[in-house]
Amino acid sequence: MIVTRVPSGIPGLDTALQGGIPVNSALALRGEASNYCEAFQQQFVVEGLKHGSPAIYCCTSRPVATIIRSMRHQGFDVKEYIVNDELVFLDCYSAHKRTSVAGVDSDVQRKIITVSDADDEKMLQNGLATAVERVPNIKGVRAVCENVPGSLTNKSPTEMMRWGRRSFGDLRAFQTIVLHTFPHGVREELFTMMASDFDGLFELKAERGLDRVRYYLSIPKMRMTVLPPKMHELDINNGVVTLKTIQKIT
Repeated sequence: MIVTRVPSGIPGLDTALQGGIPVNSALALRGEASNYCEAFQQQFVVEGLKHGSPAIYCCTSRPVATIIRSMRHQGFDVKEYIVNDELVFLDCYSAHKRTSVAGVDSDVQRKIITVSDADDEKMLQNGLATAVERVPNIKGVRAVCENVPGSLTNKSPTEMMRWGRRSFGDLRAFQTIVLHTFPHGVREELFTMMASDFDGLFELKAERGLDRVRYYLSIPKMRMTVLPPKMHELDINNGVVTLKTIQKIT
């Protein structure tokens, strides 16, 4: 069976995935907060934009301005994409509209969709519906759903993951790819239970040595893809993360 695949945006990863990410996939990226996780998410979004695929970015752990600055540091100025509704930010991080738009210029400010209460599921659903309506062509959309730290909401990371999975699941009929981030620290049995519903899993792990911290990416599963049990060392340069050729058996 021929599987339609699209580029991930992570140099070296498409080779490991035998050609890219299968469309209509719900993916989970699990790892501790780091520049590597952030770069992975952002490169995934930008790669879609480069190929004409719109994106929805549900930010729950950082303000929009921080994400835009981080993308600019990687060499990706996304202002025009935001103004043209090709990249839509759903801000579930800021408690008020005035803080949601802080740090961005006026053209971008009016495009941010603010969800002032991340615990109000109806408000979250309405925000996502507004984001979907804004996108000129929903087919092929890429979505990122960050997971909120427990200190910012009464919902646990697991509850937020479940909300995101349900909400974004309806988009799968449109050849979408949804990337959910999942923090370390959630009970292993809960993650194992939830992970079975995802089409693909990425595990980002840090190994701390005497001289430096090395980051590795393993891919426990990917839909329609046979993967060897390997860990791929990651490198980051100017904010852009890549897979190195160095591998080791897990």
